[in-house]
Amino acid sequence: MNNRKVFKLRKSYFLTMEAIKLSSKGQIVIPQKMRNELNMDEGSILGIEKMKDILVIKKIDVDLVKQFKKGLEDLKSGKITRVA
Repeated sequence: MNNRKVFKLRKSYFLTMEAIKLSSKGQIVIPQKMRNELNMDEGSILGIEKMKDILVIKKIDVDLVKQFKKGLEDLKSGKITRVA
């Protein structure tokens, strides 16, 4: 059974939707193909946001978050006085 539907948004952006079920513990399984396409492994960090009746799940780039935190620390400590 193929539960995949493709929705065209704007000119060239495609959103792929798959039907999944919520477990009794509130867990979902992200389809293997999508995990592979996003290079997601066990322990990958995801962000989730609610927009009206839509849940948006996004893979978070941990290295980018670490760089951002380091930049904030440098800014607070005075190592950086100006941001370009």
